[in-house]
Amino acid sequence: MPYIWGIPNPAKDYIVAAFFAVATVPFFIFLHMLGTKLFLRMQESGRVGPVLFFGSMLAVGAGGTVVACLIPYTGTALVVGLAAGVALWTALGDVSEKLGWISTLSRRAILLFLPSLAGWLVICFFVSGLPVGLKGALGYPVVVWGIHLTRVRVLSKWGPSSLAATILALANAVLGGAALAIGIIGKTPISGIIGGVLFAIAAWSTLEIIWERGMARRPWSSLSKTTDQ
Repeated sequence: MPYIWGIPNPAKDYIVAAFFAVATVPFFIFLHMLGTKLFLRMQESGRVGPVLFFGSMLAVGAGGTVVACLIPYTGTALVVGLAAGVALWTALGDVSEKLGWISTLSRRAILLFLPSLAGWLVICFFVSGLPVGLKGALGYPVVVWGIHLTRVRVLSKWGPSSLAATILALANAVLGGAALAIGIIGKTPISGIIGGVLFAIAAWSTLEIIWERGMARRPWSSLSKTTDQ
């Protein structure tokens, strides 16, 4: 068995993919937190700032989608498409919800999600010849919207400490672990990055449920009692 730097050559590809997968997770979360902080800063400037942020993210997402469609390399096109999808989701999902344009608790949210999911599945499995970058750019908002919609509605209906919320958290954990494992098994940096992104999405949703469960116990109440004593 050939060795490179003391590492068996077959294992080298797995290690490289694992490195990119693991490195993608904190980088992805950092970008999410950076975007949130930037949006809050612009929100302090009044109504114009958030709308400007929405427009800029939408433009970046649309431009990135076009670029992804023009890239001839499948792996690179998919990663660029996912990056464009992040910008699209930021504008159409995060910012629109914070500005009150959409609500995950409204029936319209489900009526918007189901046709979007059906359309994306048709594009991926029944329409041939479309660029993989386009599929990635459209798929990211659809998948994240579905995870976000499910979490918010489950927590709203049954509460963060319910059995349904626990099952959802476990399902997200399984989804994230499977995505990370598949990304590493792919043995390429591209597969590692994609697996890391999907893991970060699922892990973030699980952490949201854990956070809501902690807040439901009102830890500030015990803190205030301790302070009063």
